[in-house]
Amino acid sequence: MSHYELTICQPDGAIGLERTRFFPRQLIGPDDLTQDQIYFRDKLRRHNRFLHGWGVVCGAEVRLGQEDCQIVVAPGYILGPYGDEIMINEEVMVDLCREGLDGNAVSPCGDAMDPWCSDVRVNRQAGQRLYVAVKYAECQSRPVRVQANGCGCNEAECEYSRVRDSFAIKVLTSLPSGYADPMPQPTLRGVLTCPTNANGEPQARPCPDCPPEPWVILADVVLGADGAIETIDCFRHRRYVASFASFYFLCQTERVAGIRGDVLIDRTAEVAGAGAANVLVAARRPDRTAVYIPAYFTVQPGETYASFLVREGYRELYDPARETSFTLAELYAMAGVNPAEVIRGVAEAVTPLEGVTLRVNELRSTQANLAEALDLSGTDALRTDFANAPAAADGLSAIAIRGIGPRSTLGQKLANMTIADVAGHDREAFIATALEGVAARQRTAVENQAGEVWDNARRVVTISRNWR
Repeated sequence: MSHYELTICQPDGAIGLERTRFFPRQLIGPDDLTQDQIYFRDKLRRHNRFLHGWGVVCGAEVRLGQEDCQIVVAPGYILGPYGDEIMINEEVMVDLCREGLDGNAVSPCGDAMDPWCSDVRVNRQAGQRLYVAVKYAECQSRPVRVQANGCGCNEAECEYSRVRDSFAIKVLTSLPSGYADPMPQPTLRGVLTCPTNANGEPQARPCPDCPPEPWVILADVVLGADGAIETIDCFRHRRYVASFASFYFLCQTERVAGIRGDVLIDRTAEVAGAGAANVLVAARRPDRTAVYIPAYFTVQPGETYASFLVREGYRELYDPARETSFTLAELYAMAGVNPAEVIRGVAEAVTPLEGVTLRVNELRSTQANLAEALDLSGTDALRTDFANAPAAADGLSAIAIRGIGPRSTLGQKLANMTIADVAGHDREAFIATALEGVAARQRTAVENQAGEVWDNARRVVTISRNWR
């Protein structure tokens, strides 16, 4: 099998950019068959190097061995500086005080074996910081007998029929290129923004340079005077490659065993990694299909709905079947709870939600219409006194109507009335009552104000009744 240099990012002549083109009556040799392997391997190496970077992906923990100078490297997956995958598939014992002829402490591929000089003892200075590093390596394997050429004089000749991906671990006495002490912590700014020149103008993002050395640091180790290991630090110089291997998200509706229907997803609990919901309560969508509301929250002793919603109302609930989201506060607004009511547990807290219809879009539209008919004090009162329930809006004080103030002549007359009281009058009768005792110079202004107030009051009452 032909071989090309693996210790650089891109071989000379860009051989890794070529793949074999087959055609009829073509004479195929080993180089032709090997070329496609080179092409796809280099393609993967470029992908790893330019998109993922290099360093430890997972595993490869380093811990104490059973004897002096010994450490154990756990299984792990690493991306080398040149884009090669380095797979340590089983625990590896490393003797920090010995190395082979090639300078490696451990190499499953073996040394150029010499019974007199292999596995040489190395004297380490007490207190010296050592760096346990790994790099990609290849092993030749599966030897087969090669058919003799010519007269058959070389019938015993063998060739290796396989090349196995492997690794080599070495104990370094200095940091390889690409490392610093201390290691700087990168930020996402360089990933999510364009580089700029001295004038602040955007520049093309440069491709990363090819690292000059193949080593990836797994741990810093300090030995004592007797060869005993004093410290192992797996994080001082360990580069990690960002990985999404443990991340996932769900597009399908969440199901719960034993329940016929869909369950809303509490995204707040999902981010926090919460387990099973404390309680499930049945509700329904506008199309009458069943849906269940999970309660991941808790209730504190003596808590009212008002204080409970201040603490938990921000929770985001998501309905995957309808691709809609809303907050827990909006859910209780749809239910129309009394904020002053004391709740004595989670089961009692969700009781008002039983059977509620999730009229999310209608709720938001209704609240927007109410905001146009009420002044700021009115919308604040609706939120604090009635948990934003539209059905309760007509019970607000009349001075909460837009177009009137508590200190105005009309506002003082309506101080003891509700919005429903105002809307209960005939429009002309209400205006006539508002004008009683008003000076002639103010009558026109008060008449116009009274008409606007009555119109807004009827608007609020209509919204409230329609919501019920």
